[in-house]
Amino acid sequence: MTLRNHDVPGVNAGVANSATAIGTPALRVSEVRCSFGGNQAVRGVTFDVTTGSFVGLIGPNGAGKSTLIDCISGRNSAYQGQVFALGNEITRLPMYKVARAGIVRNFQVARPFKKLTVLSNLMYGPRGQVGERLERALIGGWRAQENELLERARASMDVFGLGPEENNYGSELSGGQERLVELCRAVMSQPRVLLLDEPFAGVSPVNRKRLADRLKALVTEDGMTILMVEHRLEWVERLCSRILVMAEGSVILDGTMQEVRSNARVIEAYLGPSPE
Repeated sequence: MTLRNHDVPGVNAGVANSATAIGTPALRVSEVRCSFGGNQAVRGVTFDVTTGSFVGLIGPNGAGKSTLIDCISGRNSAYQGQVFALGNEITRLPMYKVARAGIVRNFQVARPFKKLTVLSNLMYGPRGQVGERLERALIGGWRAQENELLERARASMDVFGLGPEENNYGSELSGGQERLVELCRAVMSQPRVLLLDEPFAGVSPVNRKRLADRLKALVTEDGMTILMVEHRLEWVERLCSRILVMAEGSVILDGTMQEVRSNARVIEAYLGPSPE
């Protein structure tokens, strides 16, 4: 029986159900279509992402990759088809309910809170904090949780190379640092599935290596599932065991990087048709 649960009870506490076991789909996209005016940006896309896997989503500009991520994450609800995550249907749910279901994303343009420090940006990420609601805060118990979150936030900043920026405001960060803060904040929310849209864009070479190592560890050590849109194919090849290639709104290949590099249709999508 298919579950449909708009409120997705239990997931705020990070409760997993039987559908999250390793080897089962963490994300299922079925016949998703999305149009803007007369332009069909996504054309009946269907695929599964196995729990605990790192999948790359690549393709030329205008292929529909970011639009597809918008549909999955709830940023765009004007689509047809179905999306399932962790055993629950999340089709056309708003972003905050998709996040409650354990699906968190970043954006092509990073969006840290400009008037908060880096540490405060990260502390905003975790859901279900005791101090979020007055009645719970009055009961007490929030300080122990806050100390635990502070420890997690500082450890995460160290991993992402953001320790020296702890007390800097979002408005003082470089573009690459903004991206790292946004990714770090997403990880602080402890998602089960992480949707990444060009996470390496604008990040310095040193921090790219650090970021790649951390993303790999999230999958191999923490069991997170990642679907990543990325134009830098060297990072896709390094991190992803499986790659989906989109062109003109459709998935034209589902395979390895070796298959991607040797596929004539993929080469044509990137380079254009060969002259007669």
